[in-house]
Amino acid sequence: MRPLYPISLVSALIFPILAVLPTVSCAQAGAPVNRVIEQLRQDRPVIGTFTRNPRVDLDFVIIDEQYGEFDIDAVRAALTNMYTGNGAAAAPIVRIPLNLRDAPQAVVKQLLDAGVFGIMFPDIETRQQALTAIGSMRFAEAKAAGDGAPAGLRGSGTGSAPAYWGLSADDYRVAADVWPLTPAGKLVAMIQIESLAGIEHLDEILEVPGIGVIFLGPTDIATSIGAEGPDAASVEVLVQEVLAACLAKNIPCGYPIVAPTPEAAERETARRLAEGFKVLAVMTRTSGSGLSR
Repeated sequence: MRPLYPISLVSALIFPILAVLPTVSCAQAGAPVNRVIEQLRQDRPVIGTFTRNPRVDLDFVIIDEQYGEFDIDAVRAALTNMYTGNGAAAAPIVRIPLNLRDAPQAVVKQLLDAGVFGIMFPDIETRQQALTAIGSMRFAEAKAAGDGAPAGLRGSGTGSAPAYWGLSADDYRVAADVWPLTPAGKLVAMIQIESLAGIEHLDEILEVPGIGVIFLGPTDIATSIGAEGPDAASVEVLVQEVLAACLAKNIPCGYPIVAPTPEAAERETARRLAEGFKVLAVMTRTSGSGLSR
């Protein structure tokens, strides 16, 4: 999960990509729409990026808290900037620190109580880590089920999330479960596969109910196998292996696109969508911030 390139969102890139995609469905009255979920329900592509200050029409943004000290106040400030009066237009997803992947409950509760629409869990390598990740997003009264659905690990409080979502506390509690485990759920769990160990255990990870998206980390996959970089042929073989497994299980697969120009990003976006990827974080390399892929 180390930074690879200095990259940032470029409006000239995203607008042409979105222009050729189907129109996003409108929000239902009185309830926020998680556009990641709504697009996937309709078998449509989901386009977003890593940023804290979106300026274009995206389906999601990933607020990255993986590096450095976790700062819930900074996340709350970012959510405030995204607020539209009924939650956020682009679904705010937060990537949590890697060192919390085995016990994410406390930080996930803080983030969900603040109103985020989803969590990205970095470098998941085992079924137990995936179970804990999904469970951390579910209220404590959600019991383990015979189909393997994980028990809830989230405390009973809701924080300021109902106000952010524009719902009563009771309505929020109904909506705040993970999709597709709960079909009406508004929360999405993005599970990152970023190592050879994660790929080796992928079949058992995919059996965990409640995974909304499997999101690849090609740079870290390259590191885990000693490849020269994320574009190495050996990395692509593993990327396609993960994609095929996700397609077989009907679980959306995501990929980060980092391109040198907007035109190259458009071509790469079209290619990955044609392969079967459903969720893309699209970025171009500039002299701006240091994000990762």
